[in-house]
Amino acid sequence: MLKTKHVRIVLKHTILGVIACIGLIPFILIVLTSIKIPTEAVIMPPKWIFVPTLENYRELLTNIDFLHAIFNSLIIAAGATAIAAVTGIFAGYAFTRFVFRGRTIISYLILFLRIVPPITFVIPYFLIWRMLRLADTYTSMILMYITLCLPLLVWMMRSFFVDVPIEIEEAAMVDGCSRWQTLRLVLIPAVLPGILASSTLAFISLWNEFMFALFNTGRHTRTLPIEIYNSLGYYQLDWAKLSTSAVVAIIPAIVFIALTQKYIVRGLTMGAVKG
Repeated sequence: MLKTKHVRIVLKHTILGVIACIGLIPFILIVLTSIKIPTEAVIMPPKWIFVPTLENYRELLTNIDFLHAIFNSLIIAAGATAIAAVTGIFAGYAFTRFVFRGRTIISYLILFLRIVPPITFVIPYFLIWRMLRLADTYTSMILMYITLCLPLLVWMMRSFFVDVPIEIEEAAMVDGCSRWQTLRLVLIPAVLPGILASSTLAFISLWNEFMFALFNTGRHTRTLPIEIYNSLGYYQLDWAKLSTSAVVAIIPAIVFIALTQKYIVRGLTMGAVKG
């Protein structure tokens, strides 16, 4: 019996390892291409033995427009995630701890925003920002991105707060805590892994967002995906520089995940059915 269990564990980890390796193949190819000179990057079949160079990275990281696009993406994605996370905490708490008229309808309307294809909102947003003279501003981009990630955060926060027994909150109030103190000192620390996990997912989705940025950004607020798109040539592609851009674009997301990885698995399993 013990031997059979050991074999199953080894087999499971082997399968997971193979799947992980397959998933890493595109990333490895991009990294290798990014350290090739442009002429070697387009050779087919690929050249596996070559002299690596960091010239592509030097050119890219000295490009003012590219650095400005990275800054824009950080400001917009981080700002929208932070505001949506705080809003999601209060909304999720309200949906689980207060009974009010229309609670169910409102919660499903929020979910409906997540179901509707984002392309539906692109043109209306474009017209609204033009009318309010907010086109190509951080304000308009952050507001748009909040609407993209807020439904996800509200529903995830709702499931996290449902998972916390009401008795814990009642005990804190008996000890003299106000509702605000209970939320800040008891409930938020209890669901912190979930908050960080859901915020990480929201940040990554906004960091990679393309369609809203394509229609609603200009030179001032151009994000990284749009900057990479604009760098594509009409008649030929510089695969080495394109791969370098992709690697640089991935780095902030990897760093963000690395800093919150110990919370992600725990956070994503919060609210699950216990048995």
